[in-house]
Amino acid sequence: MNLDKVLGRSDSPSVLDEIVALRTHRSARAQGVRQSGQSNYQFVAELDANAQEWHLIDDRGRRSSAAGTWLLQDGEASMEIAFPRGMPKPVQMLYPESLLMWGRRSESFYPMLLQEVGRRSLLITFEHVEDPAFRATAVVNRSTGIIEKLAVLGDITILTEVKTGVQLDPGIKPEFLPITDWIRPDY
Repeated sequence: MNLDKVLGRSDSPSVLDEIVALRTHRSARAQGVRQSGQSNYQFVAELDANAQEWHLIDDRGRRSSAAGTWLLQDGEASMEIAFPRGMPKPVQMLYPESLLMWGRRSESFYPMLLQEVGRRSLLITFEHVEDPAFRATAVVNRSTGIIEKLAVLGDITILTEVKTGVQLDPGIKPEFLPITDWIRPDY
């Protein structure tokens, strides 16, 4: 891994390969929070990449999922899709290659810097292809390959509780506790 060195767009495929190689699990469940502007919501996201199935439920009771080739919203089939398309950001973080930030074809961002942060994480800084002052960041857990924090355009998604190797539960009924303080990083 090429740490602490400014990377070019041609380095993007190898960076993505290295992040994908960190993954040691077939399924994952994460609880977290997403903030966009003044609003936020909590969620539970689940993914089984081998089965090409995912589920997301938020603190407002909204559910979305994909099973087979169908995207479901609150139990109703809404469109036919191919995995991993249609995944919301919290689910994409469990499957980093689904993010449209790796400098592939017409993607607007590419990874331009990797740094160690904390005891167990990598900080990836992404640069916009048209504006080098426009940056996004992701924190990747080195033991799981899961992105635990993603910040793009002021939208921040943080996974607070991650479990790997879990059985997916599409009917999960999580309890969401009120957020009373800022979420402290655990890198």
